[in-house]
Amino acid sequence: MTSPAASDFLSATSFDSAGLVPVIAQDRKTGAVRMLAWANREALRLTLETGQGHFWSRSRQALWRKGETSGNGLTVREVRLDCDGDAVLYLVDAEGPSCHTGATSCFYRLADGDTVASDDGPPDPPAVVVSRVADVIAKRRKERPEKSYVVSLLDKGWPKILGKIAEESGELAESLPTPDTAHTAHEAADLLFHVLVGLEAAGVPIDDVFAQLRKRFGVSGIDEKASRTK
Repeated sequence: MTSPAASDFLSATSFDSAGLVPVIAQDRKTGAVRMLAWANREALRLTLETGQGHFWSRSRQALWRKGETSGNGLTVREVRLDCDGDAVLYLVDAEGPSCHTGATSCFYRLADGDTVASDDGPPDPPAVVVSRVADVIAKRRKERPEKSYVVSLLDKGWPKILGKIAEESGELAESLPTPDTAHTAHEAADLLFHVLVGLEAAGVPIDDVFAQLRKRFGVSGIDEKASRTK
C-alpha cells in the first residue's frame, strides 16, 4: 500500500506520454551527478518506500533496482521534484561506481577543445575535500597503519594535538600579512588538517561543524555571538 506522502509526491509528478520521468542521481556528499535514468510510477513509488534507487529500463522494458546485479547500489536519502514536476532528483549515498563502464559517474566524458576527453566524472567541489580528509583521518584511527602521522598524533594525545594546532596557528598568523599567498595557503592547509585531527580525537563529526556554519548564513556575526549561551 502506497503511503500518503508517497502518494502526494506521485500525484505531483508529471510523467510523459510513455509514463516516464527523467531522474538525476546526485551524490549527497560530493554533489557530483552520478547518473541519469528514467522512472515510471512504480519505480518512483518503490524508491520512495524502500530508500533504494529504482528505475525503468526503456531498452528492456523492465523495472530495475540500481545495484541488483553489480552491487553498486544507490541509497536514496531524499527525493526532490523540480518546479514543473517533470524531473526528479535522487540525493544518494552511492556504493561504488555508478556507471556500467566502471566510472564513478556516467558523465565521464567532457569537451576538451576540439576533442572529447575522458576521466572518472565531475571533480569534487573544493569544500568536499575537507570531508574527504576527515574521512581519511577517521580511517587511519580505525585501521592504525604503520608509519601513520595521524596515528602518532592521536596516540600522543591532547598535549601533542593541541601543541600542533597552536604551532600551525602561529605559523599561519605570521604568513597572513606577507605577500606570499602560496605559503599562506600551505600554512592554512596545515592548520585545517590538525584541527580535523583534533575534531576526530574529540569525537566531533565534521558534519556538525558544517551544520553550525550553515546556521550562520543570513545572520549578523554580532547577533550570532550574542545569542550563544556559553
